[in-house]
Amino acid sequence: KRHEKGKGEDGSKSIDRISELPQCILQRQLYFMSQEDAVRTSVLSKSWREIWCTRPNLDLSDATFKGNNGEFISLLENTLRRYCEQRLSLDECSLSYTSLDSTSVSLLEKWIPLITSAGVKNFRLSIVPAHFRHVKLPSVVFETESLRDLHVERFILDQKAIEKTVLFKHLNKLRLEQVCIDDRMFQKIIASCPLIETMFLKSCNTIRNIKASNLRRLKDFYFSSCLFLNRVTLSSLDHFSSCKFPSLENLAILYCDGLEESLEESHLHIDAPNISTFGYHGLLIPSISFATTSTEWSSCLYLLMRNDPSFWLLKLHKLLDSLRQSEISVTIHQFRMNDEDIFQENLDLVQDIKGGNKPAVALEELKLHGELSYFSPLSNGLFCICRPRKIGAINYMNAESVLKNLMQGENGNYQDQLRQLWLPDLEEVGLEIYDKNRGEWDPTSLSDLPDFEEGKRISTRFALKWRESL
Repeated sequence: KRHEKGKGEDGSKSIDRISELPQCILQRQLYFMSQEDAVRTSVLSKSWREIWCTRPNLDLSDATFKGNNGEFISLLENTLRRYCEQRLSLDECSLSYTSLDSTSVSLLEKWIPLITSAGVKNFRLSIVPAHFRHVKLPSVVFETESLRDLHVERFILDQKAIEKTVLFKHLNKLRLEQVCIDDRMFQKIIASCPLIETMFLKSCNTIRNIKASNLRRLKDFYFSSCLFLNRVTLSSLDHFSSCKFPSLENLAILYCDGLEESLEESHLHIDAPNISTFGYHGLLIPSISFATTSTEWSSCLYLLMRNDPSFWLLKLHKLLDSLRQSEISVTIHQFRMNDEDIFQENLDLVQDIKGGNKPAVALEELKLHGELSYFSPLSNGLFCICRPRKIGAINYMNAESVLKNLMQGENGNYQDQLRQLWLPDLEEVGLEIYDKNRGEWDPTSLSDLPDFEEGKRISTRFALKWRESL
């Protein structure tokens, strides 16, 4: 028993010896812990009780308090007051407040100066009002020079909010969602952030034009559901025709109606030597191309077809041709469409392909949704302009009929004429089934497909082998 007690005493002495280390060393150890783990160290001993809230990095989030707003505010204010009173240095601070109300919004004007007075070098701020209301953003946010990452949702940015905007020497990530801001104020913010690498805009419907000529380090550019956006300028050129973006790696354009019309009416050429991914979701077919030195990059297109094709296939062929150096995936969702319009589209397509001897474009995958079947007149036209290696979203109960129609086709002079443009190039068709346990696709056959079971979801696709002529 004495021996066991001695061991216990030795263990206690070991903990005490660690506690006796200089506070700066203990704080450095806590630096590499999550906020939650750092707080847990406060129960080790009396000397550890306050160390976690004096470490050089803070991660403060109301999400960990599960709706207890008062407790979060109390902890935040006590922690910041301690840093000021003890004149502690703060290297990094992340403040996330996703349930602000009218009272706590005004508290930002008190909290942010306390954070900046601690000499913070890396400040990440994520603020979202509660109850889906738009409130005015306090001006102190854009007076914070040490900001490195800014995420703002559902705020109104008026003239007062940015009248004292400083030059953000460190800001490299800017994310605005459902923010009310006009072009002039947005341009003032952009002009103050020359080092931005990631810019994310979503549902900012009051923005009409984006001029990002000074963002030479921009790598990720994402804008979605900005319905009235009609112009993006990414270079010093005033006209919407050519952009030079030496650092751009990822570009996504999602459901921006006004911009789509500009892209359809005029051609945009992007000089992006380091492009990695391009994504486009929309109703219209954009006229866009890339100049790049990247040997491996991908394009993902999600297109919604309208009732009026308006040379839809011809425009799609042009877009795919401009992206042929990338690995292309295309998903098409079709609403109800007049077959006569499709037949005319196909006739124009036949004449265009024959007249210009234009080669089809290889696709990694083609998916068709909605009322569009894999043996409709339109899909027949699609196989003329592209050669998909995989065609997906096949209901396994319809796999046999899809395969039959794919190989045998339909009757009709127009369709037979179009069919002869692609059928000779199709060498082999294989059926694959997805194994959810292994996360892989396996070859299978029609006879090996499982029987129908109510509620059972089985993913199948076809693997196509084309003649090497692309």
